[in-house]
Amino acid sequence: MNGTASCGIIYAMENKRDIPYGVINWATLVRECLFVDNTAYIRSLEKVRTPVFLRPKRFGKSVVCSMLAHYYDVDLKDRFDELFGMTDIGRNPTPLRNSFLVLPFDFSTVQVGTLAQIERNFFENVKRSVRDLIVREKDKADWSDVAKAQNPADMIDAVRSIIHENHLPPLYVIIDEYDNFTNELVVSGRDLEYNAVCGHDARGDATRESFFKAFFKSFKAGLADGTVGRTYFTGVLPITLDDLSSGFNVGTIVNLDPDKLGMAGFTKSQVKSYVDDVFAEHELDPAIKPAVLADLKAFYDGYHFLPGAEPLYNSTICNWYLRCLVNARTLPTDVIDANVRTDIGWFRRLAGSPANALAKVRQYVERGEGEKAFRASLSSKFGRAKFFSEEFFPYALYYLGLMTFENPFRLNIPNLTIKNMFVDYYDELSEFTNVDEARRAFGDAAEALALGDGTWRNLFDAYWRHYVKARIPAQAFDKMNENFFRTTFTSRCLDCLAGFYTFETEHNSSEGRCDFLAVPKVGSPKPAMLVEFKYFTNEAAEKGNILDRAEPDAETVKQALDYRTALARRPDWDHPVNVAVVEVCGSAGYNWFELP
Repeated sequence: MNGTASCGIIYAMENKRDIPYGVINWATLVRECLFVDNTAYIRSLEKVRTPVFLRPKRFGKSVVCSMLAHYYDVDLKDRFDELFGMTDIGRNPTPLRNSFLVLPFDFSTVQVGTLAQIERNFFENVKRSVRDLIVREKDKADWSDVAKAQNPADMIDAVRSIIHENHLPPLYVIIDEYDNFTNELVVSGRDLEYNAVCGHDARGDATRESFFKAFFKSFKAGLADGTVGRTYFTGVLPITLDDLSSGFNVGTIVNLDPDKLGMAGFTKSQVKSYVDDVFAEHELDPAIKPAVLADLKAFYDGYHFLPGAEPLYNSTICNWYLRCLVNARTLPTDVIDANVRTDIGWFRRLAGSPANALAKVRQYVERGEGEKAFRASLSSKFGRAKFFSEEFFPYALYYLGLMTFENPFRLNIPNLTIKNMFVDYYDELSEFTNVDEARRAFGDAAEALALGDGTWRNLFDAYWRHYVKARIPAQAFDKMNENFFRTTFTSRCLDCLAGFYTFETEHNSSEGRCDFLAVPKVGSPKPAMLVEFKYFTNEAAEKGNILDRAEPDAETVKQALDYRTALARRPDWDHPVNVAVVEVCGSAGYNWFELP
């Protein structure tokens, strides 16, 4: 193979390259893996001396850190063609390439304990990174003074002094997961320790120094005297950076810059080209490619980090899925990586109380309502106090990746993975007690549907009896709408049937959005299933005698059949489609109508 590919996808030079799930090191990536080339963003980053790039966890931030480390390392100048020759930046590099001593840190490994333990663990983390730098640069200077340092800031100051005295290239400081351990303090409610780490007193006032604040101050001083040339930090939240205040108030948050949105993540065109290359490289059955693309879109797409911006796929979870695909050589039976889940502790803490947390989850799951939000209010920096204020709740969800812009005025859930997470939150916060019984009953019906002569109607009936009627209080039904049933029914289906069907809610077609679509995976003789949900409150259902009628209203029938017609017009569609209308009548019951 020639080492090039269209649309920025890098091919194997020899042998078959792996999918880079869990691969962070850039040199390993280039040598052993297929990957999407986002090196062009280096040019944009160079416009800012101290960029801070924030994204939800599992979004490929660490790969960017390694890419930058390899690009700017002065000691890798002779390997530039090997590491970047086939990439966009390699074909047109910037003047700053290979011109720094690179000092990378990864704070995700800092363990949280007592305040003294945190400080000790942090210092050990810093020592490891500085020791690696000294090993690489041992022939350029006498580094013995560095080992005498008694704290992280003194160690960085010693490194800077040696750089200055020996006229060495300046540092390029890269910190991955800069806020990992401080976020752990925040979510666990350890505010006193968090304040102490950031240099605040018990009231949150920035009145004292701390080991963490002093550490960042050393880099700030290095930027002023030239011993630090550039910095690049990644993390999830801006709160620690803001709470460090004078510690590092020169950082520039760039994740809202339109020209940097796609630096971590995949666009639709990149995913399509990437999947094409994965199939070609690993000689997979092309018949399953449409189902792969449908899965990737339904579960990992939809992240609009600015209103109107092109949606992005979660790149790390796409790689997880494609790795499963390549290993199994068929469609994965699991489509949700448990590692992407945001701990419910975050949600409880943000909401302020268990009651508020449940009310918010009901808002999203029962009624499908997102949160009002405005781009102008999405502050690029804000401290812990503001982060937990009621008015900032929607933007906190944005930074955690639980919601993104649906339109310029509203945030909403981006994809089925996050919807499934919120349904899990709903179950946990509602303190349902019959979880095992409900799973068993639904699982039996799902098994019959997948492997026997079971029906979708029987599956929905199991969901209704064991999930809805047995668990949802009667008074909750008056606040629900169709969203609750399509979302929770889909979530239950994902638990049992992801290996047999690809699922979509609110599937876009030329005739609008259908509520629920289940498409059988390749090789299955079963038809697709399209379901339209209608919801009536108890009062409306009783007044209209909905449970007594023999067929749904003509408008709903036409709408559902028009959706089926739109599917049939798709050039890639080759499935027969069964259609049903489900009318849920509050807590009283439901009608299931199969359409011809």
